[in-house]
Amino acid sequence: MLILDRYLTREIAKPLIVFCGGLLLLFANFTAIRYLNRVADGLMPFQSVMPLVLVRAAVALEILLPVALHLSVVVTLGRLYTDSEMTAIFGSGVSPARIIRIVFAGSLVVAGLVAFLSIYVRPWANANRYRLEREAVADVDLNDMQPGHFYENSSGTVLFFQQRDPNSGRMHKVFIQSRSEDRVRLIWAEEAYYPEPTEAGASRTLVCSSALTYELSRDRGVVRQARSDELILEWEKAKVLLEEYRRKAAPTWQLARSVLSKDIAEFQWRLSTPIAALLMGLLGFPLSRAKPRQGKYAKLFVSVVSYATFYNLNMMARTWVEKGVVGTVPGIWWVHLLLGILVAGLLWRRTTHP
Repeated sequence: MLILDRYLTREIAKPLIVFCGGLLLLFANFTAIRYLNRVADGLMPFQSVMPLVLVRAAVALEILLPVALHLSVVVTLGRLYTDSEMTAIFGSGVSPARIIRIVFAGSLVVAGLVAFLSIYVRPWANANRYRLEREAVADVDLNDMQPGHFYENSSGTVLFFQQRDPNSGRMHKVFIQSRSEDRVRLIWAEEAYYPEPTEAGASRTLVCSSALTYELSRDRGVVRQARSDELILEWEKAKVLLEEYRRKAAPTWQLARSVLSKDIAEFQWRLSTPIAALLMGLLGFPLSRAKPRQGKYAKLFVSVVSYATFYNLNMMARTWVEKGVVGTVPGIWWVHLLLGILVAGLLWRRTTHP
């Protein structure tokens, strides 16, 4: 690698690390705040927060790396333009095509990393995320629930209560709703409490006092009413954590064989992220061109807007494929095709009009 190649690669890598680290930190903080709010509401235990933040951050890297690369190329080359270093480089006989090759090589490395993240890490991290969220719901202690909130367990049963006795911990004015295929059951109880399980792995129950039960038949519209002095409900089957199919957690090879439109959209998304990283890295070169008197970050706003536009178009194309509005071909690829044409046109102009 020549001196110029090493110099430009090093200068681009520095802000890339800073941008990617900063964006990742912001994302992790935002995600942690969301989960901590759920902890404060008693919806999940505190110890589940950090593992969930880590797996969510692993998924976010496939998005954060391309935008960090794009901004790094624009900021680095824009600084070289404003400091007249690019003028000196071109004056010494270096062509714009040489700069493009250096940016292309760096972008190719990042695209390879993004491909690994998207194809292998994304499904692994999402599978762990869903598992942790299921376990977090199952680990919720009913004694930590706060009055005035709606709580839903993994079976879809909803619990609400107005007050809690600070001494006994018992809930007062309790409302419970559960649904099945043929009926809806509503329970109103004056008091309810959560007894400690008698053995490990046993189902967790909720004991209701002075309970009034309504059962509505979905088919016949019949309403049955019953009153109980004490009613024991199964709140959660702690050891039965049902695993339903989630396409974001499905292996890439499995998505490749699927004919479902949502699976195809997810498969194309995973394959498209490294291409997006490569194109956004190359787009940074023409967008970085600045006049000597312009600020070092003069093109930063344009870069952010261009990436946001591309990302929103990509999301829209993915939704269209999921809903069957657009077929497998062109799928979501028309967005990358348009970006590729734009990048090729801008690079051609930069090489012919340096």
